[in-house]
Amino acid sequence: MTTVNRSTREAASRPTVVIGGGVLGLCVAWELAHRGHPVVVLERDRVGSGASRGNAGEICSSIVGPLPAPGIVGTALKNMYRKDSALYVHPTAALTMGTFLLRMAANATAGRFRTGVRALARLGADTYERFAALSDGGVGVELTKREYLYLFPSRERAERKRAFLREHYPVERDLGEILDGPELRALEPCLGERARSGFVLSGQGQVDPSAFVDALADALRADGVVIHEGARVTRVVPSSQDVRVESTVGGFAAARVVIAAGAGSADLTGDLGLDLPVRPGKGYSFGIAPAAPLTRVLKLEEAHVGAVPLNGGVRIAGTMEFDARDDRFNRRRIREVVNAAAPYFTGVDWARRTAEWMGPRPMTPDGLPFIGAAPGWPRIFLATGHNMLGVMMAPSTAHLLVRLIEGRDVPELRPFDPARAPRRRGARPAAPGVPGPSRRRGK
Repeated sequence: MTTVNRSTREAASRPTVVIGGGVLGLCVAWELAHRGHPVVVLERDRVGSGASRGNAGEICSSIVGPLPAPGIVGTALKNMYRKDSALYVHPTAALTMGTFLLRMAANATAGRFRTGVRALARLGADTYERFAALSDGGVGVELTKREYLYLFPSRERAERKRAFLREHYPVERDLGEILDGPELRALEPCLGERARSGFVLSGQGQVDPSAFVDALADALRADGVVIHEGARVTRVVPSSQDVRVESTVGGFAAARVVIAAGAGSADLTGDLGLDLPVRPGKGYSFGIAPAAPLTRVLKLEEAHVGAVPLNGGVRIAGTMEFDARDDRFNRRRIREVVNAAAPYFTGVDWARRTAEWMGPRPMTPDGLPFIGAAPGWPRIFLATGHNMLGVMMAPSTAHLLVRLIEGRDVPELRPFDPARAPRRRGARPAAPGVPGPSRRRGK
């Protein structure tokens, strides 16, 4: 992993500039500020405006794995041009997404999946402790303990998924036995006829992601951290003494920079010689009001949809769309989520949906994030590409990254080293006096 050279004393007046005001950037800013670093946050829109607010907020650290799992990606790629597919590639994105999708398929092997599971498990091993630390430090985050109820249209499929979880994750003591339809409806009366089989996974959690973002921003501002909203960064220019950040609200001379701009991070790394393979995979969500309240998180595995109790109602979240425009709201994707989820519920007026939302999740072809120093640029760090695990992994990522920034060896971050990203030809060379990357071989 790239390590950090501390050959020059940084001027106290130079802050660390965090680019991105989503949940990752705000957590990094909080960790830095609470360790005495001056921090400035630059957010191109408003805090949490990317993929941070409208997701399911699942905190399920027992089950974290890369999206490219054996068998899953191949099936999805075969159907990716079907408009009702869980993974949909818009025709306008097909030409630019080809290499990315092929890389994703190449990573969907049993060996790479197991390696990714181990790496992500180490990254999120202290998830609940990190959330507790945020709460103790003044962030008004409420982490609710939840059971997760996995639902299937047949017992065979439920048994297959349960066996998969037992094989790949440390969940043996938390997995319940297979239940049939009447037993499931006794747990959650809002369930419909397609919920014919399933099982409970206990010991997990949930957070309101939007409230979490607001609590982080409020705590940072109370601690004196400056957050510039509407600040679009146009360039990151390192020199021998500092890093110059150019933005629509002016320029900043930074002691160091953390790029945590989600799906937009790749736009800022080209001049650094990286062809960062982070692409926006759009997810959608909306709210419903079942006749009977929901008390557990529902995992509708065949539908690739999640349902979580939130603010007195239920948030439905799902689908993956690759599009040439990450700001385009495709209403058809909402309809497809409705079609997939509706048979699992009863007593829902699906026409009375609320809070329809779309967010560009930062996807990577190997399903792993990029966390660490940019190769060749020891004052520039990345914290991006968390796929669909951003809210859950943000506190742990920030805690470990700040340890790396302060010059410590952090073996948990080696699998996520940005040095694994492809190099971009014709990139601007390192400025004179800027140390190159120092490589340390992992054990």
